[in-house]
Amino acid sequence: MAGVKTETDVVVVGGGIAGLAAAWTLAQRGVPFRLLEGTDRWGGVIRTEVVSGFLLEAGPDAFIAQKPQAAALCRELGLGDHLLPSNTEQKTVFLLRGGKPLPMPEGLALGVPTRIRAFLRTPLVSWPGKMRMALEPVLPRRGGDADESVADFFRRRLGAEALRALGDPLLSAIHGGDAEALSMHAVLPRFAEMEKKGSLVLGLWRAARKAGAGGPTFYALQGGLSELVNALVARLPNDSRRLSEPVRALHYETGGVTVETDTGPVRARAVILAVPPARAARLLEPLDQPTAELLGAIVVAPAVTVHLAYRRQDVDHPLDGHGLLVPRSEGLRTTACSFVSTKFPSRAPGGHVLLRVAMGGTRDPEVARIEERDLARIAHEEMARPLGLRGDPLIGRVYRWPSATPQMDVGHLERVARVERRLLDRPGLYVSAGGFRGVGVPDVIGDARAVAGRVADSLSAS
Repeated sequence: MAGVKTETDVVVVGGGIAGLAAAWTLAQRGVPFRLLEGTDRWGGVIRTEVVSGFLLEAGPDAFIAQKPQAAALCRELGLGDHLLPSNTEQKTVFLLRGGKPLPMPEGLALGVPTRIRAFLRTPLVSWPGKMRMALEPVLPRRGGDADESVADFFRRRLGAEALRALGDPLLSAIHGGDAEALSMHAVLPRFAEMEKKGSLVLGLWRAARKAGAGGPTFYALQGGLSELVNALVARLPNDSRRLSEPVRALHYETGGVTVETDTGPVRARAVILAVPPARAARLLEPLDQPTAELLGAIVVAPAVTVHLAYRRQDVDHPLDGHGLLVPRSEGLRTTACSFVSTKFPSRAPGGHVLLRVAMGGTRDPEVARIEERDLARIAHEEMARPLGLRGDPLIGRVYRWPSATPQMDVGHLERVARVERRLLDRPGLYVSAGGFRGVGVPDVIGDARAVAGRVADSLSAS
């Protein structure tokens, strides 16, 4: 092995939002670090482009307002006045049923009704289905703390129709996964806690009343989420970050870890692996095969986003909401279509509309292998009838992510706990990335900062 080229306190592997947030936290704590990214750009799945006046987000396009970690980081970096709330006047979500977009009832929280009158009026659930859901407050609570699938939870508490008609389309759009496999404890822990206290429906109803109405569902940034990436990069010391420097191997030694790169080894007291689970597994395999196997067992699904732009006059649907969910029963490759220019009106020039079609996930992994021109054509054709699209789109931009959506399946939290217990025997090794303790931008930021804080505390105590 070549002589040590560099020494630092911490090496952060991965320049996506997790690695950047971890590095920023270390910088704030005054901990010397080296941030290594194997590709030629920062941000991971966050990527913003402007094409002919349309702002396109290749990966996540916003973050949920209810979770504060992402918005708080934006404000910390001086981007508070760049936060862009989603449209609060037109925020209906539609569900495709028999080829027609039908509005979902107001006050629906991931398939659970919180506004009774609106729910009673919806044609999306039959009267027997509504009566079954109405029984939820009087059903006995499940004993024990064993994990279960989201599908099993919905069927048990709300009935099979609620899962099929409401829960499954929402979860497929958000997580790209299968409700039959997703972990209740990892994906919807709040719901599981509400059941323990008595009733899911009543718990969500009380929470909705306490929160009040009128606030935005999502936040974005005026110039796209890449603004957050650029702000983080700009705040990190130039000599502490490296692009196009992939990590080839880790060598664990008492008192530290040596990180092998193409430009030479870096000796560090600690390493944070802020990379997807499969990548972390490959780096850890020579050091700890059981831990690598645990991380490698996390399923990752492909994701495809297709941006379609039209003249307003060429779209019949009023697009008076945030978007359209597509249940698997419709037999389409599309899982959801976001009405971007309604959700965030500044994303399209005047007189035009912008749609963002989502495909892939565990229900259609083959979609990532389809040619880009064919994906744009499929997206247009599948949305043409429900939305009344005429003519060819002005823009048909496709972004493919072969391994963008980690799945937190049943038993995920126990798997993570086992990884953490094993890493206790490897002081100086830490893991934080999407799919480990969360998948949305706020959760990933929050976890990365928490892990970096623990690293800083450990180093200051040693």
